[in-house]
Amino acid sequence: PVSKFPSVKRDLSIVLDKNIRYNDLKEVAMKTERKLLKNVNLFDIYEGSKLGDSKKSYALSFILQDESKTLTDKVIDKTMKRILAAFEQHFNAKLR
Repeated sequence: PVSKFPSVKRDLSIVLDKNIRYNDLKEVAMKTERKLLKNVNLFDIYEGSKLGDSKKSYALSFILQDESKTLTDKVIDKTMKRILAAFEQHFNAKLR
């Protein structure tokens, strides 16, 4: 059945070391937000001289949904900040 409460999509672009894989990021994101995070997708990879030889940029989209209520901007922002903080802690990632 279709949920009464809509899902929300948020995008995040981060810069990190070239050796970090998308699956590692997805795993940390899913562990950080078990309740609301439904999916993580990689939609762009950038490598170039502007980032440096050992860096790359990933653009990720996150699908959030609460099965019991409509998400507010405050809850969404708090969730995205927690995910970004986990990326910073585990992978030394920086917001692009």
